[in-house]
Formats: sequence, C-alpha cells, structure tokens
Amino acid sequence: MKRYLLFFFLVLLFLTGIAAGLYWSSAQVPDFYQEALQEQMEPEVRQEEAKEFVQRSMQVVNKVRNHEPLWSQEFSEQQVNAWLAEELHQKYNKWVPDGVTDPRIRFEKNQVELGFHLSLSQWSGIISLKFKPWLMKENRLVLELEQARAGLLPIPIDEAITELIQEARKEGWFIEWGQSNGNDAIIVYLDRRKPELPELTALAVETGLFRIAGKSESDTQ
Repeated sequence: MKRYLLFFFLVLLFLTGIAAGLYWSSAQVPDFYQEALQEQMEPEVRQEEAKEFVQRSMQVVNKVRNHEPLWSQEFSEQQVNAWLAEELHQKYNKWVPDGVTDPRIRFEKNQVELGFHLSLSQWSGIISLKFKPWLMKENRLVLELEQARAGLLPIPIDEAITELIQEARKEGWFIEWGQSNGNDAIIVYLDRRKPELPELTALAVETGLFRIAGKSESDTQ
C-alpha cells in the first residue's frame, strides 16, 4: 500500500510539474516582441514615424490612381510599429479581432515575425507568428507560415486559418490554403478581387525593411 501511495504521489508530482512547465512556457514573451514594446521612442518621434508610414502608403495609392507605369515603396520596421501603436486601435479598431492588443512586427531576411497580446476567458498571453511572404508570380502572394506559438509553446492554427480564409472570402478575396516547403501556406490571388488593381511584381523583406513594387494596369495592356 505504501509503495502504491508513493508511486501515485510521484506520478501526481510529475504531472503537476508538466502542467506548471506548460503554463510557464505559454506565459513567456518572445524576445523580439519584448524588444519592440520596450523600444523607447519619444511620443513625438513615434507619431512622426506613424505619419511617415501613412504618407508612404498614400504615395503608393496615388501612384496607382494616377496609373503611373511603375511604382515602388519601402517601409521600415519602426514606421510600421509606430503606426500599430499610434493609429491601429484608435482609427481602425473594427479591423482588430476581439481580445487582440499591442501588435508588433519584426522584419528579418525573408521573414516577418508578428506578435500580439491575446486575452481570452481562460488564458491571456502572447501569440507570435513567423511567416515568409513571397510572390509565386505576379499578384500571387504566398504567406508561408513557419511558426506559431503561444508564449514558447507551438500551437495548431488550422482552425484559425480556416476561419480567416472564410472571412476573407466573404469580403470578396480569392484565397487558397495549401502547403509550401512542408509549411502551411495561404495563397492570395490579388487580381481576383478587383481586376483593375495594379500588378504586384516584387516583394522583399530585409532586416528592418519591407519593400514592394508593381506596375499599373495601363502598363500591362
């Protein structure tokens, strides 16, 4: 009987340790996300960076509207994160899913890392995604998911991807879900939503920078 109780106690202790370890792992904050939150920019500087992001975005929009044959633009990591901190929730909160706050990104060579705080009824922590954006061909954008974690724990996102695709299709986007290099991949057909949209011809992610380029519809005819 004593041996049985000792065995039961050891198993219980082992399971408790696993549960505590899983909880600890799920509560950890990825380094890139912590660094992005702790980056000390004066409010005035952050507002200017956010403004620069908006201006660069509008430059692309205006070039497309004016049917300029070729266009290109680049965005810095600081500009995007400043906009996420300053304007996303203030001006576009309806775009943000319930429970999601403080999104931040990091640009690395050929990779984007996205992190955000997620608050649910039974869990609160940091969700982080690492994905590789690339063009299969002109106007075929591939988002190749390399990693999804809650804290330090890998998480399945099949259901989340399915829901994302369903919602995007309701808005008129043509999206497929497949595999690329052994990873889940979302393929966005940019020209299926509005045929008159310009062609996206190049996309590059470098350390701290994101670049895009394209050509207008008039140049493709």
